[in-house]
Amino acid sequence: MRTTCWRLMSLLTLICLSSLSGPPARAAALQTGIHGMVWGGHAADYPRLEKVREEGAVAYYIDRNTVYHAVGQPVSVVVYGFYRDKLFAAYIKLSSPNQTYYLEKHFNTEYGPAKVTAAGSGAETVYRWANGDLKIKLKVKEAENDLKLGIYYAPLSTELNQTQAEEGPSGTLGPPSSEDKTTKSAPLF
Repeated sequence: MRTTCWRLMSLLTLICLSSLSGPPARAAALQTGIHGMVWGGHAADYPRLEKVREEGAVAYYIDRNTVYHAVGQPVSVVVYGFYRDKLFAAYIKLSSPNQTYYLEKHFNTEYGPAKVTAAGSGAETVYRWANGDLKIKLKVKEAENDLKLGIYYAPLSTELNQTQAEEGPSGTLGPPSSEDKTTKSAPLF
């Protein structure tokens, strides 16, 4: 009888411990980097990237050969920010409110409830999450269909003027060329 009780207790403890370690293990994937690139990694280590703009110590790159998608729809563009030649941010221009809804739910599940701020009588809503060295900001201006996601590596982004880091690249960058036969489609996360 005692052996059976101990086996049952051991099994229940194992189930509880494994269910508790699930979400942090998934969240840890973004902690190390994004799209196969390591936070703090050097731009030269990723030959698939093409520099599209440089502003002082910050350079912005895109991968014209990959189209990322969320909720079955492509995102408009993904821009990678490198500060002093080290990856510090990914800026993602979303295509639809459906994608923002999905990503808000995704990050709420992974990192807990967002800190939400609204400006201009709800004209702009910003969702923020933080976890370890990672900061995530989802900015929604529905009236203008301006939907952006920024993911920042704090050790480098705090070195950079915070306002400059969160603004991302100025101007509009076009989506990757769809005429190239080497273009591949990949999930955003």
